[in-house]
Amino acid sequence: MAFADLRLFIDAAATIGEAKKLDGAHWDLEIGCLTELMAEQDGPLLFFDNIPGYPKGFRIATNVLATPRRSALALGLSPDLPKLDILKAWREKLRGLKPFPPIEVSSGPVTENIFEGNSVDLEKFPTPKWHEHDGGRYIGTGDMVVTRDPDSGWVNVGTYRACVVDKNRLTLWIIDHKHGKQIARKYWQSKRACPVAIVLGCEPATWMAAPSASKAGASEYDYAGALRGAPVEVIRAPLTGLPVPATSEIVLEGEIPPPEEEAEMEGPFGEWPGYYTHSGKETVVRVKQVMHRNDPILLGNPPLLPITERYGIPLFAARIWDHLEQSGVSDVQGIWCHCHTLMVVVSLKQRYPGHPMHALTAIAGLHTGASMYRYFIAVDDDIDPVDLKQVIWAMCTRVDPAESVQVLKSWSSDLDPRLPPEKRDKGDFTMSRMLIDACKPFTWRDRFPMSNKFSLEKRKEIWEKWLAQLQPK
Repeated sequence: MAFADLRLFIDAAATIGEAKKLDGAHWDLEIGCLTELMAEQDGPLLFFDNIPGYPKGFRIATNVLATPRRSALALGLSPDLPKLDILKAWREKLRGLKPFPPIEVSSGPVTENIFEGNSVDLEKFPTPKWHEHDGGRYIGTGDMVVTRDPDSGWVNVGTYRACVVDKNRLTLWIIDHKHGKQIARKYWQSKRACPVAIVLGCEPATWMAAPSASKAGASEYDYAGALRGAPVEVIRAPLTGLPVPATSEIVLEGEIPPPEEEAEMEGPFGEWPGYYTHSGKETVVRVKQVMHRNDPILLGNPPLLPITERYGIPLFAARIWDHLEQSGVSDVQGIWCHCHTLMVVVSLKQRYPGHPMHALTAIAGLHTGASMYRYFIAVDDDIDPVDLKQVIWAMCTRVDPAESVQVLKSWSSDLDPRLPPEKRDKGDFTMSRMLIDACKPFTWRDRFPMSNKFSLEKRKEIWEKWLAQLQPK
């Protein structure tokens, strides 16, 4: 099922008990703190209205995809499946995904209100201060930043953090290797500003495509069509001509001048690894036109501590699973990513000596761009990779640190809090990764002590017998 817009998704989430409306929360830390508290409890999608100091109807939605049920709902999967089964269903769906190029339409709800020139005012939107020590109010956390390659015409869509500077300017921090930065540089090299459109709210499957990092030359809009099972309807934004979803909530249009011409201090900002790290002079967007729907909804997806998921299902785990099978690693029972992929766990039915390390090195080799993927752990098939308590138990009882651990040289990014200051200052982002074989030693696995846990069969038998009395009245 493809949702036409964010509003219909919120209604659908409410129907299954996964959304909650809150009136009167303040933009200054209250909305951010409530978002964090509810995410920690696997709470509902939060829909904020009547924000003090702003007109009724200027709303904010947060924690949109923060539970497995809502992630499944957005992707057209059953929200009632167990976590690993949702990932398996997603993996099966991936195999049949068919890209749909976007369809251009003449108009859409996003054009209900248009402001340009001196009428542009970014400060009319109730942008939260998401974390206590943020250096500003970040309007772009669940955004889609649209640019077009000046040579090929390729349309790229990425997600980059955007902070309000004043009424018609914001900062945009784009890591150097991202496609958006590469496209902007082409304009800058020819002494031109880069045209840009920033979408600040759309239906979640479309938004999920933006941070997916499609390969160069492939538009995330095509992938969004695949996720939705239907093309994204786009309009040509009046100022830049860039395609934006017709049912977007808010769209900012403008240009990114060369940083040597104009730049502003950006940061600090509480980022997804759970720390304030990057801060400095960054690119500026000169906003020249604003479009928004009546009663617009700002999509907020602020980074939280990675122990608190912003995405209910680690969809990248499906790609890892496919990569392992394509690499000749057999008998994979499950994959899960913890702490926003800082830790990747693979469950295996061991078939030969070295099977766990075969899997771990294959996973480590998949992560090629600048990243912070740090720990890769293999466990036996009696361990649920989704359950971090079981994973830690396996590590504590089945690992010999002298024999079961390998360290690889790799690299990270400017977000890494573990980078020494002197390396960060030099732009040296080299770091290491750890491979941990937390499986029973293959050659004597049959003699490994038996665990004192009831069998699956006995657990099921007893549970079914006593279920009625154990359920809350």
